[in-house]
Amino acid sequence: MFDDFKEELLKNMPIKYSKIVPLKTPLESIHDMHSLGCWTAIDLFQFSKENKHDTPALFLLPFDRQLINDRFKLFLTHGEKADLVIDEDKSSRYGALHIICEFTTTFSKDIMVPIITGMLKDMSSPYYSFVSETWVVKQKKPYDREQDGMPSEHPDRMEKLIICTSDPTQNIMTMKDIEDNKLTGDGDYQTTKADVSVGRFSNLFKDDKEHTRH
Repeated sequence: MFDDFKEELLKNMPIKYSKIVPLKTPLESIHDMHSLGCWTAIDLFQFSKENKHDTPALFLLPFDRQLINDRFKLFLTHGEKADLVIDEDKSSRYGALHIICEFTTTFSKDIMVPIITGMLKDMSSPYYSFVSETWVVKQKKPYDREQDGMPSEHPDRMEKLIICTSDPTQNIMTMKDIEDNKLTGDGDYQTTKADVSVGRFSNLFKDDKEHTRH
């Protein structure tokens, strides 16, 4: 039974690529984090379209090497040996972990929730960003997936690049329109309190009462 679960877990593991990019200075606020998330999302989107494939999902977690715990240090050591993590500059005190994901099933999405929650604690990250290319449907009435179908199949669907940044108290979301594989307009911007869900991967601090900012 365990072997079957292990096989299913490995088959659905969404992480495809991880990389640590050095930061010259720490990010001072959630707004700095969201700005980094937006610029990174635009670069990722443009690179993906130039190479003719969909923009993958991305988690972006900032950290200070002086604050990471032993478990994350072990993850970095084994990750590098297995070619799962590329650390561009180990001498840089500040960095941002980029985790590229390819979600194929609901289970593959569920897997990432405890992984990111654990990493936020292990890395003492005060905030994080999530990037995704997705379909949305704007309607006056609440969207009912059972009645209206999947957003990707809806006739009034719109393609969006979404950047969601969370800290323990709030969320910031930017949605940019996609038309003909290009970003258009300035995008929609909204802020919410942490107890308001703006997607599966928002508010991943909510179950961690011990998490504090550094």
